[in-house]
Amino acid sequence: MKFRSSSQLRSERLSRFSLIVMALGVAALVAAGVLFGLSATGIIGDGGLQYSGPGTVTGFGSVVQTPVPVTPTPLLPPPSEAPLATLVIPNAGVDAPVVVMGIDENGVMQSSHNAYDVVWYDFSARPGFGGNAVFSGHVDYHDVGPAVFWNLRDLVKDDLIEVRLEDGTVYQYHVSALECLPVGEAPINEIVGPTPSEVVTLITCCGTFNSATRQYDKRLIVRADRVVPTPSPPILPQ
Repeated sequence: MKFRSSSQLRSERLSRFSLIVMALGVAALVAAGVLFGLSATGIIGDGGLQYSGPGTVTGFGSVVQTPVPVTPTPLLPPPSEAPLATLVIPNAGVDAPVVVMGIDENGVMQSSHNAYDVVWYDFSARPGFGGNAVFSGHVDYHDVGPAVFWNLRDLVKDDLIEVRLEDGTVYQYHVSALECLPVGEAPINEIVGPTPSEVVTLITCCGTFNSATRQYDKRLIVRADRVVPTPSPPILPQ
């Protein structure tokens, strides 16, 4: 029988110990990666506290309506009373169903109950009829991550916004302004109140999210002006 020297035994023990440490390290890294992925989507950890949810306000409170004379936009086709269907913003990746909401008993603008719908407020102008048509949507949402208005921040002047109706009518608007404002300092009536010209106003959250109150401290406001659709060129006979 051949005996191993004490130095050989120590070397073998060190090798086995190193392998165990390496294995534990790899397992820890894999577990950390899985936990990070689950936490990022709100599945575990803080229960999605880093994202907004059903109680998160996307608009404002204390909304007061002041009548403003509306100047019709010339050369536009007659408006349609068909129900609103979708809001489409190609450069923000938005093609979302529109739901109708209003103001709750506390005077706060109601918010969508999910990550995917866009709200049109029935206290604002109806698209196509002049004035200020106000919409809102979530920027993110628990158990989902980025929501319908996540890319709104990337819009630039003259980007296209379309409001589509169930009868096929399409109203087109070009972005004219974009600003992220503190909730307490925002001129609410100027944002959601009537306007003399035909516009749409899109509202979502920006700034910092407070996981205790589940509210953002700022609102992103996008204003877009109605445009006359460019007619297709006539087809000339061959």
